[in-house]
Amino acid sequence: MRDTAVALAAAGIDNVRFEARLLLAKAAGLPVEALIGRGRDPVAAAIVDALRSLSVRRLQHEPMAYILGEREFWGLPFKVTPEVLVPRPDSETIIEAGLALLPDRERCWRLLDLGLGSGCLLLTLLKELPNAGGVGLEISHGALEVARDNAAALDVAARATLVQGDWRQPGWEDRLGGPFDLVVSNPPYVESAAISRLMPEVAQYEPRQALDGGPDGLTAYRTIAAAGRRLVTPEGHLLFEVGHGQATEIVGILASVGLAPLPPWKDLGGIERVVGARH
Repeated sequence: MRDTAVALAAAGIDNVRFEARLLLAKAAGLPVEALIGRGRDPVAAAIVDALRSLSVRRLQHEPMAYILGEREFWGLPFKVTPEVLVPRPDSETIIEAGLALLPDRERCWRLLDLGLGSGCLLLTLLKELPNAGGVGLEISHGALEVARDNAAALDVAARATLVQGDWRQPGWEDRLGGPFDLVVSNPPYVESAAISRLMPEVAQYEPRQALDGGPDGLTAYRTIAAAGRRLVTPEGHLLFEVGHGQATEIVGILASVGLAPLPPWKDLGGIERVVGARH
């Protein structure tokens, strides 16, 4: 573990002892906690070889979530592959906002997630709202399979309808069975020209179509907002995750289509991370 941490540090990776511990646990097939109790045990050659193979991947800046095959979100385990964005703590702000807007946890709410990815938004909301049902729209077949696996693992598959589709195509919203009480989306919001300047874990490994928000990063917001009044029930809500510095422009987009913007929600770093509106 020490040697792995040294190598990771030399590659400019942060939190190296934490990451080395995760890699060793993966290589050994043990929970992280078990490493403490097994720390004096001889390490089998097969584990050393596995650790080296995993370390090479991380030294090339492959995201740890792809190497481990999962990522925790809202305290829940989510399967993660290169077909989907890695769930991030910032996105939990959408869950906080959504639950604040749906205070009756027992009601049969109808939910929609646009850009489903791993399913972390929709499936987490379904876990928190035991009588709700939801629809998830995703363009990528591979991502849809990941989301289906996560729905089954979290025991919410019976309440989740996962649909392959593209919001860039005319009439896309007509096949979703709306309107919905709450629509959530973490759409692509990185300016096309800026993707190559992102940290290598993102730029080189995460799916580009889930990152590329067009020339100004706002293409998906305009498309989804234009359908907002058809997607959202009267008095229902739409919530977007947004990039740093985008909140003001997206509030304007929502207002321009006749939705009533709400005060943005900030993430733990104090950044306006979620923009919402009421129909």
